[in-house]
Amino acid sequence: MAISLVTYPPQGAHVVLEIVAAVGFSKDGIFRAPDLGIAMQACRAGLRLRAQELGADMVADCQFHVNFGSKAVNVTGFGTAIRITSSSVEGNHG
Repeated sequence: MAISLVTYPPQGAHVVLEIVAAVGFSKDGIFRAPDLGIAMQACRAGLRLRAQELGADMVADCQFHVNFGSKAVNVTGFGTAIRITSSSVEGNHG
């Protein structure tokens, strides 16, 4: 099961496991500039990995901070790792 990252609070019964955070970055190379998409993808993957390690079903209330530098872009993300305790949650959360 894929771990959902959402910007809103969880719906239904749940258990808060822990606040999780991750950082993604992309730096310039010989023929390319820093790429925000790569940095965001790495940050989201880090959040999902940490949530998976905790046994979470989702990361709720996600927030992201983007820092553009002259040679790199950094994305810091954080949210709340949640374990759903009821099957009342429906819809696409990802």
